[in-house]
Amino acid sequence: MNELVSIVVPIYNVEKYLSKCIDSLISQTYKNLEIILVNDGSTDQSGEIAQQYAKQDSRIRYIVQKNKGLGGARNTGLEYAKGNYILFIDSDDYIRNNMVEKMAKVLEKNNLDIVVCEYERVNENGECIESHQLPFLEQKVYEPLHQKEVLLMDPAEWNKMYKRELFEHTNLRFPDRVWYEDLRTTPKLIAQAKRVGFLHEPFYLYLQRASSIMNSTTLSRQAESLQAMDDLIHYFKANHLYKTYEKELEFLCIAHVYVFGINRVARIPHSKAMIQKFKEYTVENFPNFHSNPYFSLFTPKEKKFYEWIDHNQIWKIQLGDKVKKEVKKWKKH
Repeated sequence: MNELVSIVVPIYNVEKYLSKCIDSLISQTYKNLEIILVNDGSTDQSGEIAQQYAKQDSRIRYIVQKNKGLGGARNTGLEYAKGNYILFIDSDDYIRNNMVEKMAKVLEKNNLDIVVCEYERVNENGECIESHQLPFLEQKVYEPLHQKEVLLMDPAEWNKMYKRELFEHTNLRFPDRVWYEDLRTTPKLIAQAKRVGFLHEPFYLYLQRASSIMNSTTLSRQAESLQAMDDLIHYFKANHLYKTYEKELEFLCIAHVYVFGINRVARIPHSKAMIQKFKEYTVENFPNFHSNPYFSLFTPKEKKFYEWIDHNQIWKIQLGDKVKKEVKKWKKH
């Protein structure tokens, strides 16, 4: 096995974290790599750091473009990529040194379109905050058309390796200049894939930063999850996949709009109208969502949030947030 693997790294103002990310890529046990660093209009020293690495390692290609957002930078990387296998890594994260080798081996051995690994959320000291485990069997090959539950996995792009052909055959790309670009894209790729596999090892280390998308305090940004769901629904209907995956799309809406979405919006001041909008969106698009067969996939914590939202007890989420903030203040003193 010696297929070329293309690693696409979008870069935007991450001078503090970029070296650690690139170091984790060039130290991979799998050597047949091309590392495509896409500078998406950075205004800090990220470009200079990336250029220095490109001078030192011939496998690195450095590209500069005007800002197009995370999705646009990934698309640029795809245009330049020559590998048969594609991996997307966010530039403030890093990976374990055997990630590419293990994932490429499984992808090739089982003739997969997508292979997915587990990941850990870490703080800036590298300490694990949360370990994300997959509810899928490692030794099994899943066919989305028959095992539709694979559509419900975490939509993050960065813990997945793709066969390049999947992008070529479907012509799917990431949307530019939007948030929730993963939610808009990953379920489409999975629905179009024929074979998907999983690895129960946390190869990917996701840095939990206060400025991340999930911690945004902007109501307009959080509202983009509704646009992401509209995008998904439209795509599945246009490609005659909606009836096949209706219950799966319904659960994606319950999870990302009704539970995760409202959970985030509830923590933002003056969000009452937006919370109501999220509820109405779910009911309008999926009026029978309370009988969805996938509720068992929620963790106990997520089930608790669902019940609070469903019983108009959102104040419990807000109270819990206030308590956490007070505890942090107390610990500082």
